[in-house]
Amino acid sequence: MIFSALVLVLALSLSSCKKDKDKEEEETPTPGSTWYSPTPGENGTLPKKVLPAELYDAVTEYFTVNTGENPPAVDGEFVSSPHRLLHSTFVNDTTVYFNDRYIAFFKNGEYIDFYGKQWDDNEGDYYEEVYRKLNVIGTGENFTCYYLTEGYPNGMFARQSTIFSGKWNTNYGGLKDFQVAVVLLETSGNPNLAPENSFRVLGDEDGLAQDTAWLDGKSGMFGGIKEVSAEDAFRMFRIK
Repeated sequence: MIFSALVLVLALSLSSCKKDKDKEEEETPTPGSTWYSPTPGENGTLPKKVLPAELYDAVTEYFTVNTGENPPAVDGEFVSSPHRLLHSTFVNDTTVYFNDRYIAFFKNGEYIDFYGKQWDDNEGDYYEEVYRKLNVIGTGENFTCYYLTEGYPNGMFARQSTIFSGKWNTNYGGLKDFQVAVVLLETSGNPNLAPENSFRVLGDEDGLAQDTAWLDGKSGMFGGIKEVSAEDAFRMFRIK
């Protein structure tokens, strides 16, 4: 009887240790990056996680946030060319033009699936992004969709938001008033990144990201895309 009790106690102890170890492994940060699209605020507003109140006025001075609960069903392939820097908080930021940005939005129920591609001069290759089920807000032809990125560049936690905005109507021949805002929300004091709350606003120079069939079929667009590393995910804010 005593022996059976000891065996039971030992088994429970080993089970507890395993659970603690599994929990510890789950909480250990991975070298890659993660992303998610927070639920919209009341009446279809941009979540504060994506654009905090203390940054809202500064960003929206240069970037349009469309709100509402009845956004258009954005669906198509587009290119922002030339993809131009519209505003930056970087002191003496001399970068004006970025490489053309190819983007695709596909309706997925109440969400939008996003695929993006842009040439990276440093790597000599295309930088690609694929994100499923972005929340979208807006009214009529006006839309805004967004996602948060979290990662550990140089082993230090960082967080940023990416926000797309524009007008979608099949008569436009593309996305009208197309803009992208990228906001650095947290750096953990990473010396290789710009200061927290830095942001850039980019968009098509003439305001229209034109329709262009740049994908070889929709069925395979989510396949074969490698995971975006934390170093790549925050490269827009890298200063070292």
